[in-house]
Amino acid sequence: MMRYISLFLTLAAAGCARLAPVPSTVPDLPGLPESQEAPAAFDFASNGVVDDATHQADRTAFDAIEDISDGLGPLYNAQSCRECHQNPASGGGSQVAELRAGHRDQQGRFVNPSVPIDGGTVIITGRTLINDRAICPSAAFPDQEIQERVPSSETIRTLRLSLGLFGDGFVEAVPDETLLRIAAWQCRETKGRICGKAISVPVLEAPGNYRVGRFGWKDQQASLLSFAADAYLNEMGITNRLLPTEVTRFAIP
Repeated sequence: MMRYISLFLTLAAAGCARLAPVPSTVPDLPGLPESQEAPAAFDFASNGVVDDATHQADRTAFDAIEDISDGLGPLYNAQSCRECHQNPASGGGSQVAELRAGHRDQQGRFVNPSVPIDGGTVIITGRTLINDRAICPSAAFPDQEIQERVPSSETIRTLRLSLGLFGDGFVEAVPDETLLRIAAWQCRETKGRICGKAISVPVLEAPGNYRVGRFGWKDQQASLLSFAADAYLNEMGITNRLLPTEVTRFAIP
């Protein structure tokens, strides 16, 4: 189990480096609150959501290196949140691309890959992510080989860069209605050429509740807590109270 998912959150909610302002092309829409600029500057300071001492302590945890004793693996991409979020500062974007793969069936529908590990005795299914790293073979387990490799059957392959987390707390605070109205405005303004698609996804920490997705490459998560749980499991292989099941059933002897 990971230490605490909440250690991931303050950097996003409080701005590990305060969000730099970006001019908006979306006007204030009728019936919605007037938009305001987010606090700006890449100075590692809190934006005021929490006190600076709390922010710095959480940033230290965000940068901390996880090891096998902390629950790392067995399949993973990085050993800390910072490894994939550090440009231009801790909490930013990534300089490391991760691999996604899959194929199309006879009807042209996308299908997640089936990736064999451990000499083909275990098959990883149900996700597009191909992890870059594994905890074995190692000195402790020299006879175990679980590194993922893309089979030739998976003809669709793409590289993705992790996005910066700056200002994600503000994104979480945006009401669903605002996102729905922006999508409708975009479709209307472009005469149907571009139409934002809002999807409703489960909120992991509130079973039975759904919200418009806004985090992850496919907007598959609606809250920072859900997003952090997803990142811990898929990027570091660390299970947690929201996602307690390992990606693979491979068991180290």
